[in-house]
Amino acid sequence: MASVLRFANNEYFLSGNFESDLKYQNPILVDPLWKGTKLETNLNRFPLPELTSPNSFCLVTSGSSGLPKMVWKEWEEIENEISYWTRDLEVRSLYLDSNKVYVQVPLCHLYGLLWGYLIPKSLGIPIEFGFPQQEEKLWITSAPLLQKTFSEERPLPQSAVVSGMKFPVPLSRILRDKGGISLLEIYGSTETGGMGRRDPLRQNRFQLLPGLETKFHLIEGMEENELQIQSPFLSRKSFVLGNQGWTKEEIPPNEYYSTGDSGNWSELGWFLLGRKDRIIKHNGKRVSLDRIESEILGLSLDGEFFCVPVSDDYGQTIGLFSTGTLTAPEILHVLRKELPESHLPKVVITNLSLPKLPNGKPDYPAITKLCNEEYQRIQNQITKVKNTNSIDSHSSVMEILESILGIKPEPGKHLVYDYGMDSIQYMDLILKLERKIEYKIPEEDKRTSYFASLSGIEEYIKEKLYLLK
Repeated sequence: MASVLRFANNEYFLSGNFESDLKYQNPILVDPLWKGTKLETNLNRFPLPELTSPNSFCLVTSGSSGLPKMVWKEWEEIENEISYWTRDLEVRSLYLDSNKVYVQVPLCHLYGLLWGYLIPKSLGIPIEFGFPQQEEKLWITSAPLLQKTFSEERPLPQSAVVSGMKFPVPLSRILRDKGGISLLEIYGSTETGGMGRRDPLRQNRFQLLPGLETKFHLIEGMEENELQIQSPFLSRKSFVLGNQGWTKEEIPPNEYYSTGDSGNWSELGWFLLGRKDRIIKHNGKRVSLDRIESEILGLSLDGEFFCVPVSDDYGQTIGLFSTGTLTAPEILHVLRKELPESHLPKVVITNLSLPKLPNGKPDYPAITKLCNEEYQRIQNQITKVKNTNSIDSHSSVMEILESILGIKPEPGKHLVYDYGMDSIQYMDLILKLERKIEYKIPEEDKRTSYFASLSGIEEYIKEKLYLLK
């Protein structure tokens, strides 16, 4: 049977063309957004790979590099997963209690194909696309789309199935307090199919599915483990694009598949920290950049936010890129109230257009480069100020703060919330102030509001110097 490339929009499935293709050839399903991009050119550079089994097809994905990968799906894997979920009492109830299901995710990806098309079709439930104008029983959607709906004060569903990223904790808190909505979050990937489930409003850990064989491989230099699996839903064959054409990759039958996900396992379930290549050590703690992005999504801030690693003198810190109109101080003001210190970025770039790969996904290498350049620019500015201003008793408070922050702060603005001063910079401030007044500042004084702003420090120094005379 011949392979055929299909830019699979929703109509492709609703018209029955998908089933027709499966009968007579092997469709390779591509996101319609790829059409006319560099990715379409990549797909057509070499002859399409041949699939040797009937009723099989490929789902085309791309990672952070943007290069296409074709995941070979055997129909038996798809049938196994449909059968599992349609026999699950909670899932059956979700669909059968709804007169129709509203789908807001593309069907050309595995999550949309299963939950937005094949499962409702198996249960005889009609499908609608888009956002209804009134409250409906069931949506097949994503966390960003739910967040957008909530922020725009449009009707939310009574129930929703979500997947694609770990559901944001702040949004979970908001929806739980609001009431009237139940969520089912599916954990998995194109290669693995479904691996776990949870109610993100009430559960912190995923319950891994019965029948999933697991290994937890300790990641070198970390306390977390990488999840490795055997599963009846797992796709063991794929094609990766190289310089000479499509290369077939196959996982041997007895070998476990490494998911690339890190976390920890207990009898309570699997706590997903994030992708292992997106975890850094920041302020002495391992943090997931994916998780920080998820937490910021739940804060309903203007624009999109992307976290990347930035190299500093202590190893790595966090860079944050925003497409919104909020200034860096405004963003930091919110984040310092909502996130732990280990999740706070050291550099923020805002109000710029998002660098994208040809597949439309964020270009993380380009974002990383921008954030590292901005961090280095700030450090160079600080070094320049330090080199031109030696701190002594004649130095002004303004000069001291400029040597630390790299900019001249406004008198009444908060040093932490408005200028992002961290604990290391604060210690530097105290040492330089003590050098100026030639007196050790008592611990109880450091905890007062005097040290929150330029004007407060100037008032403190004035009073302290008067008392010391």
